Amino acid sequence: MLEKFRRKKKESKKSVAVERPPFDQREKVHSLALVFTIINRHQADYFLEAYKECGAALTLVLYAHSMPPEEFRNILGADSTKKDILLTVCRQEEVPALVKKAKERFAISKASKGICFSCPIDAVSGIAVYKFLSDQNKNVRIFENGSK
Repeated sequence: MLEKFRRKKKESKKSVAVERPPFDQREKVHSLALVFTIINRHQADYFLEAYKECGAALTLVLYAHSMPPEEFRNILGADSTKKDILLTVCRQEEVPALVKKAKERFAISKASKGICFSCPIDAVSGIAVYKFLSDQNKNVRIFENGSK
């Protein structure tokens, strides 16, 4: 009787395991990029909204102080040492739109000057992390909520 129970247990384990194809064969995989934007303090609100409209999945705001040499401080002004650094994760195809928004903002005035550049993301750890960063549920969210 014990033999019969063990055999049934082994058979049930075999039937539970279902082979699934790898993630990149089941879903479309988008390449990711990290966009750095360094701007004067209190300019981040505009960029958060603008980047969200462009489709950015995640934007982090870091507060920083720059320490330029005395010659540059005289040219830039004393208040220009306080900076916001925005780290934005998005799909690679959205990078040109984000850079365009930044260029448009930088052209407005001297107070809105900054630096914007991007770096590709080669790998992430885990499917759930990738889905979050690439905003895989974007279409579902738009369909259910009616907004981005």
